[in-house]
Amino acid sequence: MVVSSFSSVNEQLNKMRREGVAFDLPDAVLTQLKWLNNPVWWSDIKKNRCHLTMRTGSDIEFVRQLWADTEFMHSFHRFAGVLPENDQAVMELLNTEWSSTLNLDPSIHWIIRCPKGDSYGLLSLVDISIQHRRAEVVFGLLPTAPFGFCPAAMLMLFEFYFKKIRFNKLVANIFEGNQRSLKSSMHLGFRVEGKLYNEVMDPKANKFLSMTRLGLLVNDAYCEKNALLAKKLFS
Repeated sequence: MVVSSFSSVNEQLNKMRREGVAFDLPDAVLTQLKWLNNPVWWSDIKKNRCHLTMRTGSDIEFVRQLWADTEFMHSFHRFAGVLPENDQAVMELLNTEWSSTLNLDPSIHWIIRCPKGDSYGLLSLVDISIQHRRAEVVFGLLPTAPFGFCPAAMLMLFEFYFKKIRFNKLVANIFEGNQRSLKSSMHLGFRVEGKLYNEVMDPKANKFLSMTRLGLLVNDAYCEKNALLAKKLFS
């Protein structure tokens, strides 16, 4: 069976909107479109201790604050692009990220908040592969965050990732020297899969950096240790 491309799908959907005509798409494409437009991709994740809210244009002030925090960005995403100077452009960028389906932008971004609404960090899934049910997690938390926020946010992500959207594997790439992130990730069940030698060029240091590749499968995400930790954090 030949599956229609998303460009032809969009063309037919636009025709339907313009002319009010029915569109003819293979069942497989309709199923994928329904899945890509499931509200779960735009839903907040909330527990009594921590909230993960979708990052949108309304978060521009906090996003600018983090991008200006050199220490935070070095830990979260040291190769993140520079934000536009114009606030309207930043808001449009954030809203486009939020509203795009995974076939257009393979990433999801949350703000990590306390139940009162105060913001403490960012949590993202990037390089999302629908075919392989795999994504990379990128995580950053301010030092002012309440105790236990790091494991709480990650355990909430595990529930969304492995139970709600039923993905197969979560990966993380840790820069050499970041022993704190490596240790905390392995404590939550990630396993070392290998060393990526001289993987990326750091333009500021003018040298290549190595990274440790970590992987997490559902059985390790829901190990007994994590179950006890979740009970302690959320009960």
